[in-house]
Amino acid sequence: MKQLVYFGILILFLSSCTERGRLERRADRIEGKWYFDRAFYKEDNALFRNNLMEDYRGDQIIFHEDGFAEYYDASLDAYFGGDWILTLHKYNYHDGSERIYTLDMEFYDYIHRDRFSIYSDAVKIGINNLNLESYDDFGTYTFKLNKID
Repeated sequence: MKQLVYFGILILFLSSCTERGRLERRADRIEGKWYFDRAFYKEDNALFRNNLMEDYRGDQIIFHEDGFAEYYDASLDAYFGGDWILTLHKYNYHDGSERIYTLDMEFYDYIHRDRFSIYSDAVKIGINNLNLESYDDFGTYTFKLNKID
């Protein structure tokens, strides 16, 4: 019986070291309610970035375990439902390998009858903070979200 317990612990340990295990642990960290702490936009080749916090003040994102997400827009006082997915991309370069986590979200705006999406690189996935970078044709958005307990 004791050997069976050790074997189970060994299997759990080995499975948590796989790429899938890493991805699942980070997805578990994302689940919950988050608010925007900082929001910036920097145009390509610009020296300074623009503070966009007034546009995102009071906004929240709730990530549910089943891949469902809710975006609360404080300026409209409205919730928008949608989906989220965390993906791991592994690149092998000549000087080593790199893992990039992307967090993709898509919401339905029932007010304007349109969809809006956020495709981002999850630069930091912490227990209580989440840093995202999203790109458009002209620059980079940077978001820092903090978890609401």
